[in-house]
Amino acid sequence: ATAAAFDLTGVFDLDDLGVLAAVVSDPELGDRLIQRYLEPLGTGSSAVQLRETLECHLRSGQRVERTATTMCIHQNTVRYRLARFADLTGVDLRSPVCAFELWWALQRFRLASS
Repeated sequence: ATAAAFDLTGVFDLDDLGVLAAVVSDPELGDRLIQRYLEPLGTGSSAVQLRETLECHLRSGQRVERTATTMCIHQNTVRYRLARFADLTGVDLRSPVCAFELWWALQRFRLASS
């Protein structure tokens, strides 16, 4: 069910899917995390850019340089967007707990949007 929800093809076991299984099985928690981390961003095109930047930043090991290179944007643009996220949410992504909860919210958002 988790692989299907995330459009993953092939054969997977729980070790392969990891926390994604929890994202699928606990939608209430995911929705609360969306409220906390993503709803303050709004719904316009700037919110989309922020979400894309945050997702890339987490995938890039929270490295500004790698995020900028992957997204083909300037490092200062990444820094600005991360600062904007912090201003809107009051969240410091240097906290592992906050970064993980944001990751969970982004995964749940992707599921809810599809």
